[in-house]
Amino acid sequence: MEAIDARRPVDAARIYLRAFNWPIALGHRYRPRAGCTCENVECPTPGAHPLPGPFTPIPADDIEATLDTAPGAGIIAACAAFDALVMPRWLGLATMVPLDRVSPVPFIDCGAYCALLVLPSTGRYALGEQPPAAVTLRTSAQQWVALPPTHGTRWDPPPWQEQTGVRVPLLHGGDAGRHMLAALNHVGA
Repeated sequence: MEAIDARRPVDAARIYLRAFNWPIALGHRYRPRAGCTCENVECPTPGAHPLPGPFTPIPADDIEATLDTAPGAGIIAACAAFDALVMPRWLGLATMVPLDRVSPVPFIDCGAYCALLVLPSTGRYALGEQPPAAVTLRTSAQQWVALPPTHGTRWDPPPWQEQTGVRVPLLHGGDAGRHMLAALNHVGA
């Protein structure tokens, strides 16, 4: 795999499409001093959410031209090749501490919340019999996450080994869920 600079939207989008085969689309744009193009002055995720209407994947050959027409646009991935466990940041960080000892798990830090990516169709196993109210499961091509370098998002860690660029295998949702539920029980939430 080539060297990855996930801070450049075109480079990041190429990796997501070509190396990971993740369907991606443009999201709203973040405009400094003007906010999100959704026009909600209190937008909780400026530039980091989908455009209205159906999810329209960017063809691999059109990445550069598409991103050039919308500077600052979010990169939105359909949750087709992974499930996303979306939770408050404090819970994500508490979950990642023990998970880092087991295996790297792709983790998108979005400020107030985060998303852990696990194998597709396994996220439900992370929630247990009584799903925690603080955690939302996003699964299937109809749901989405904003990927770095979308405004306000960053990888920690990314879905590739930073030294080699080799893909990190996704964990089963049940494996990630054990650590997440232990973190919830620890804080008494």
